[in-house]
Amino acid sequence: MRGPPTGTGNDSTGAKRRPAPCPVDKMLDVVPWYNGLPELERGLVRAELRIVSLRTGEYLFREGAKSPGWYGVVEGLVKWSSRGSDGRSLSLAGFSTGSWFGEATMIRRERFEYEVVALRPSRVVILPRDTCERLWNNNIEFTKALMTHLAQRVNWLMASYTGNVLLDVDTTVARAVAAQLDAEAHSGTNGRLKISQEEIASLCGVSRQRCNTALVTLARAGVLQTHYGGLTILDRDALYRHAKLDREPS
Repeated sequence: MRGPPTGTGNDSTGAKRRPAPCPVDKMLDVVPWYNGLPELERGLVRAELRIVSLRTGEYLFREGAKSPGWYGVVEGLVKWSSRGSDGRSLSLAGFSTGSWFGEATMIRRERFEYEVVALRPSRVVILPRDTCERLWNNNIEFTKALMTHLAQRVNWLMASYTGNVLLDVDTTVARAVAAQLDAEAHSGTNGRLKISQEEIASLCGVSRQRCNTALVTLARAGVLQTHYGGLTILDRDALYRHAKLDREPS
């Protein structure tokens, strides 16, 4: 009686499979400031990163917490908001894969004046403040990247403030979608965004029904297409026109 067949070139049982890329490394691969560091420094930064996993509805930090460093989103979606003394909450922005935030509070060595909560299961890295300080004292490219990031943040906050005070809901929703598109610009999504209508509504501080109406308007205008689990941007320039933005947000 014949024994089991010997391995052939088509037999994958004994073949070595490549390990799936680590989500943190995958995210860092598309971060310009990280890739601009010398190889040795990249290794040190990678080793010093702290990883935090969040469940839906779990807070990364609340108002009054001390800043441990600079935050980067590996995967998921978190919302940045501020709560008033009357308990009402103002949604400021959403951070998705590849976004970095919390730099101003870290640099000022002060406590957070806002809070960040996960809208879906998320993973976030923290680059410790001591590491950031070492980098901005010794690496001009990192310092330039951080200053550019701060300038872009101020620009986006001004646009966000204008939106909250002066703009209608349709424009506000378009801005929220544009912000997510910009945040994932380096993630190879090709305009396909994994974000639900409920999450967009939460970022804009409007009802899901009203958000849906705004998205339908954008879809009818040929700006985007909604589908299960997210949406796809069909016309980037038209999206920014509907968002009343002169250029892509950052």
